[in-house]
Amino acid sequence: MEACCSLVSHSLPCVSPRPCDLRRLGRGEFNLSRRPRKLSGSLRDSSTFPRMALRSNVSEDTDDMFDDLIKKYGKVVFKRKDQKSPGEEANDDAESLSFAVAVAKVANEVKAADIRVLFVKPLVYWTRFFIIATAFSRPQIDAIGSKIRDLAEKQYGKVASGDTKPNSWTLLDFGDVVVHIFLPEQRDFYNLEEFYGNATSIDLPFENQPPFRS
Repeated sequence: MEACCSLVSHSLPCVSPRPCDLRRLGRGEFNLSRRPRKLSGSLRDSSTFPRMALRSNVSEDTDDMFDDLIKKYGKVVFKRKDQKSPGEEANDDAESLSFAVAVAKVANEVKAADIRVLFVKPLVYWTRFFIIATAFSRPQIDAIGSKIRDLAEKQYGKVASGDTKPNSWTLLDFGDVVVHIFLPEQRDFYNLEEFYGNATSIDLPFENQPPFRS
């Protein structure tokens, strides 16, 4: 993610720190603090935010140099240069939702069971929606994946990255939508619904249909 440094009343030289905490403020904004030995508790506590590492463009950054920057400027905000307006984000969300529901319908037509569409955008930074479905054999996983790829490419111009061969957990990554197709045992084991328990579940017209079992 390309980022630029932005301060309320100062312009900070773009000196990338050593491994740091990025605190999510809003979409595309992060509060930055290194994980040194001597930071205050407010900067040190990042239990509710994802930890990431920035790759430095500077060959050597010393602890003292970064400490001086923290003392001088305080909180630093990193903003995405390509940050979209709320209206643009809403339009993108709606397009992704339409695609996700279409994919879920295709999975249902190939007799996938217990299909869930989760809005995970508030929880992760790399996608908007998860689709989780159960299949009962590798050939069925292959059939579901093939139908989804055909729909995505022909009607939406999307090509998935990820698994090309059916596995017990097969993943198709379309960028804004990520599809997870599991065999029953693996779905129970990884339990993504519980792991992303705060995600919003999208209502689907076929959710209450009894699961197909071979």
